[in-house]
Amino acid sequence: MKRILKCILGVVLLVGLAFPCQAEEAAPLWTSSIGLTYLATNGNTDTQSLGFDLKLERKPTPWGVDIVASANQTEEDDVTTAERYFAGVRAKRSIAERWDLFAGLSGEQNEFAGLDLMIFTEAGGIYKALLGPVHTLSFDLGLTWTDEDHVNLTANVNYFGAVAGLTYAWKISDTATLSERLIYYPNFDESDDWRLSSDTALTATLTDKLALLVGYEVRYRHLPIDDNASTDTTTKVSLVITF
Repeated sequence: MKRILKCILGVVLLVGLAFPCQAEEAAPLWTSSIGLTYLATNGNTDTQSLGFDLKLERKPTPWGVDIVASANQTEEDDVTTAERYFAGVRAKRSIAERWDLFAGLSGEQNEFAGLDLMIFTEAGGIYKALLGPVHTLSFDLGLTWTDEDHVNLTANVNYFGAVAGLTYAWKISDTATLSERLIYYPNFDESDDWRLSSDTALTATLTDKLALLVGYEVRYRHLPIDDNASTDTTTKVSLVITF
């Protein structure tokens, strides 16, 4: 299963790097970046954290696509204490100035949370409440199908559900932007098995190609797998390279 997810991650990365090169004439339509995070401490405890994030977006004209990929790993005294891989693609189709349709596919692995592999498919609509330039706000709502393989279970778990999301960005100044992505995932087969995620980030532009990002991510699972914690949080400071 790990090989499958790493293959998905690799394909998403290759597609993400290839698309801008193929669309130079339509460069204003594209937003793309790579975030790199590294933290190391030495002394009484040796720790090392590595992070990678890829984001690529093409605005619907009328077709668009969002591509994301991330890999995060933490080691303490040469022992891996956290490791998570994620890759996803969401295609969009504009049907009006404020309305889009979407369909997406993503994969995630987080063995320390008991998740060997999760494949997530979604389809629905997006409504853009605020169009900017200072504030942008959109809501997305759709149906989902989730297929999970748990680390300590031989059988997999799959179910129908939904996704309800909010995406907000505030352009504080010409060089600073505050953003929030909040998503709720209900499970139609088991009402108590709902999930919630929040990704908050403050981005400060340093140059035309470089930015500093400070982010805080929360992933909550109301019914955690086995005896794992229900909440995972990630705090990161990343150097973001745009291309």
